[in-house]
Amino acid sequence: MASWRNSVAGATALAVKDSRVALLGGYGPHHDRLSVGTLDSKDLRITDEYRIVLPNGRPLPKHTQVIGRGPDLHVLSDNDWYRLGLEEIPQATP
Repeated sequence: MASWRNSVAGATALAVKDSRVALLGGYGPHHDRLSVGTLDSKDLRITDEYRIVLPNGRPLPKHTQVIGRGPDLHVLSDNDWYRLGLEEIPQATP
């Protein structure tokens, strides 16, 4: 079993493909934070952070459920289901 340290507190969903990872969530006002990074041998190195909003630009309601499956985050809000794939999230430039 492998493990990686990270500095993201309160994440509730995970998407991963190869060494690229996205963690969504946090405590309090950070419930809509998306932390994106890469895995090295011991740590998750965060390269970018975003705020996730609905397609209409509105903030995620606090009761939104987010489920990570492989490289995808599934966002369930009211009667709507959205998918955000890691391939849709810009990669950090070195």
